[in-house]
Amino acid sequence: MLYFCLFNVQKMMKKKLLFLLLVVLTAGMAFGQTYHIRGTVPGMSNSDVYLLEDFANSQRMVDTARTNDAGTFDFVMKPDMPVGMYRIITPMGQMFNVIYNHENIVFEASGLSANDIIQVKKSVENLIYYRYLHVKTNNELRINILRPVLDYYPRNDTFYLVIKHQVEKLQDQVANVTHQLIENNPGTLAAHFIAMDEPVKLNLNIPSSRQDMQRKKDYFEHVDFNDTLLLRTHLFTAKLVGYLSLFEKPDMKKKAMEKAFVAPVDTILKKAEVNEKMYLFCLHYLINGFENFGFENLLQHIAHHQHLADFPGKSPQKQALLKQMKLILDLAPGKTAPDFTARTLKGKKIQLSKVKAEHTLLVFWASWCPHCTAALPKLEKFYDPAHPEKLQIIAVSVDESKRPVEKAIKKEGYKWINIAQQKGWNSPIAEEYGVSSTPTFFLLDKDKKIIAKPNSVGELEKMLEKLEKLPVEKKD
Repeated sequence: MLYFCLFNVQKMMKKKLLFLLLVVLTAGMAFGQTYHIRGTVPGMSNSDVYLLEDFANSQRMVDTARTNDAGTFDFVMKPDMPVGMYRIITPMGQMFNVIYNHENIVFEASGLSANDIIQVKKSVENLIYYRYLHVKTNNELRINILRPVLDYYPRNDTFYLVIKHQVEKLQDQVANVTHQLIENNPGTLAAHFIAMDEPVKLNLNIPSSRQDMQRKKDYFEHVDFNDTLLLRTHLFTAKLVGYLSLFEKPDMKKKAMEKAFVAPVDTILKKAEVNEKMYLFCLHYLINGFENFGFENLLQHIAHHQHLADFPGKSPQKQALLKQMKLILDLAPGKTAPDFTARTLKGKKIQLSKVKAEHTLLVFWASWCPHCTAALPKLEKFYDPAHPEKLQIIAVSVDESKRPVEKAIKKEGYKWINIAQQKGWNSPIAEEYGVSSTPTFFLLDKDKKIIAKPNSVGELEKMLEKLEKLPVEKKD
């Protein structure tokens, strides 16, 4: 009897082991499986097509495929390829976005135009996503045409009621399709992205000013800021930009726009605080975007009100942002510019704080930068090498070698102070001033306090024209 029991136990253990082995092997086969993204663009034969990973604020090229005579191409998605949004770019300028989630994708484009759409033939994820995209895009186009009519037509007019009913119908259709797709396809990436992207359904029974308030209030209602998968698609940053645009008005001046963006920026960062990764991303995205537009006041606001210290740990991204925040505060208009000592290309030692001039212009440039090639010659009309006491220009090159700098200077005849530390972006002066693009300008007063950081050569020219009209302060 004991032998029989032991035999049965051994038999059961063998069955369990066999089952576990099958599970492991099956999982291994699934993990090692490859999938395909196969597309056809009629008329585009024997051409290279590019596949890019689509992140919230960037793309990364991961593969290249060549079309056959019929315009068909095939990307092999290896087992280690992450799920998310991918972008396919053709030589004709077409961009096709697809969601990849461990399944084969087959589609066909309607033509060779950049505005052509695609027909999904195989892929659950993309059939869901493009169904939503089709309804949302077409209906929002019609709503945007009809909605202004409601702002100007008398409410008791028959035509007003017809338009109102039509807009409500279009809104309901988007909402119904969105909810059906989400409810019928739980667990899909498409449902995930669609939920985040769902537009606000407006109450047309209230005045348009209150509708705008409602849109702002409910804009992020369906966005889960704990969901880091949203960083795998450009739809997330499009959502952020769309929110900021609600606070923008036509013909708004720079200062007014900066002021208007304070509240939405605070809202975005407050909502992102629930997740460190999302907060770091949103902070980095907003800071870099506003730096490109030269929104100095808004950058100062963010730097003073950011909550990086609330998150534990010392991740590289967090440390980089802390450094960026410090530079924003240290290099704010009104602050004294960081002092430095360096040798010019002619070997003369100079120290910024000892430069005697009513105004000093720091220019960070590079010989390989086309924008610098266009900008620097425009500064020559403001610079008098015989009398630099009114305006001194110090040009700091971020080139990695001296020869191309000297060649560019000789060709253009720049007679101002030229410095080349030959360390590229790692130039000590460039690092101290947080320079990440060229040309970058800092305009200083006689005490070397920062007056302004012009965002373009046009903006700089206007400032220098005003300075030219100012009298030189007489020395005692």
